[in-house]
Amino acid sequence: MFGLIYSLFYFDENPIIISLVVFLCLLAILFIGDDQIVLYPDRLVHMTNSFASLIFRQKGKTYEIQNIKCAYLQPKGSGSELAVGMLLAFMLSKRNSSRSRPIFLDLKNGETVRIETYLERNQMKKIVNIINQFAD
Repeated sequence: MFGLIYSLFYFDENPIIISLVVFLCLLAILFIGDDQIVLYPDRLVHMTNSFASLIFRQKGKTYEIQNIKCAYLQPKGSGSELAVGMLLAFMLSKRNSSRSRPIFLDLKNGETVRIETYLERNQMKKIVNIINQFAD
């Protein structure tokens, strides 16, 4: 927001560059948002709260509770499997941020879903506990 206001004062000096900076600032304001996980008794919805999600009516990813076997924060497996999995996750992650934390969902069809969030650790623990209560 500061970059947007600051750049408007120098518009007459270089209108093309300032227009580009203003455009990029507006895109950042529109598309940057917070993670939100909404739990309903029959489903879990993972979405990003941003102005763009309101404009384009993005619904987020939905997971049916009846299809979830359990939820957890740390991957299950042996030490070597965990090391390889964490190395691959680090190298292939969509968002490279130290704040990103995953919630894992084991589905009844044997698939494991990884939900990347930027929520606090205690919020994630509450979500996992509620999902496991609903899944039982």
